[in-house]
Amino acid sequence: MNKNNEIHNDLDFELIKLVIGASISSYATKSGIALSSVSLYVKSDLAFYSRITYSYVTKNCNNDEEKKRLLTNSFIIELAEYITDFYFKVLSMRFDNIKTGLKLDSEYSHIVELTCAYFIKMIEPYAKQNPNETLVMDFFLKFFNQAMGVLRMLNLNLPTEAFSNWRTLHEAECVIKLLVSGGKTVQDTYVRHLLYNTAYRHGISSKEETDQIFVEIKSKMAEHKLKSKDMKKFIEYGWLYSCEEFDESNPEYKLNFRCGLQKCAGLEEYSEWYEMASEIAHSSPIFFYSNNTFFSDFTSLNLADILMRGVNYFNEYIKDKSEFNFETNKKHIDLISDRLKNIVDRQDDSFYTKYKNYLSENEE
Repeated sequence: MNKNNEIHNDLDFELIKLVIGASISSYATKSGIALSSVSLYVKSDLAFYSRITYSYVTKNCNNDEEKKRLLTNSFIIELAEYITDFYFKVLSMRFDNIKTGLKLDSEYSHIVELTCAYFIKMIEPYAKQNPNETLVMDFFLKFFNQAMGVLRMLNLNLPTEAFSNWRTLHEAECVIKLLVSGGKTVQDTYVRHLLYNTAYRHGISSKEETDQIFVEIKSKMAEHKLKSKDMKKFIEYGWLYSCEEFDESNPEYKLNFRCGLQKCAGLEEYSEWYEMASEIAHSSPIFFYSNNTFFSDFTSLNLADILMRGVNYFNEYIKDKSEFNFETNKKHIDLISDRLKNIVDRQDDSFYTKYKNYLSENEE
């Protein structure tokens, strides 16, 4: 349809129905099943593909008469053949991905999904997406949602993409660990730096307020002998100055991820994995020529491991907070933690047994 006629009218709906009907009939014939046996799920998919195909082929029609001349019975059948051929390719890829990906019904998938789903539902009532009030709970909610996303990528046989997203999960882990251990002082400083970032990204409508924030930023930077070129990294990582773990007098500590955030969190042992995930995220050769089996195994190990640490951070955060009514959940959390640890131990043994020769060669 042309730009002057983007909204479907009554004729469009009638013609789209014909294309949908022909597509469903074509699907039934090619599948060798009765028309009445085509599922609602398949009909819904075919209706979607029929609609977008119809919109494409009629985009240059200027009026209803042109559409009628174009959409002959033979052309509708031709479109239906095209749509069903395309749909079978989509189904084939869906099936292949599910068949070769991490099994949905595996014990690993069940335990990781249970962990993510349980904590997401438990945390949701307390996470208001308001950093001034629910900063840490907001972060925990995002953490477990991200972990669920990594699992789904593994289920769909997207291991390198999953590992690349593990990188983001690990960054979130480092922040959460420091927010939990640093308490209110670190949390308040972090929230202030969120405001700095909003001002830096021109997200505050008031110019006067923005100018005042930049005066504050420059003043804080001067306290740490930072120059104007350091503003962006100060906004992103300057909150680390409020962490006891950050030793400003030690040149090994810097305002960046590896020598700042990760180092303060005490998670440097994952720096090599993080670097590998970064290479994948930036489309290096390892992204294009990666071994899917290795990265599926490797990401599965790291996902279960980071989830177990995330549960520990959560337990540490809520232990002395009476405002959270989690007492009834304690037994469930203990059960999940026990099953998760069991999965981690088995994944660890399996991975290092399977790849011991490869790992030994790289350590030499």
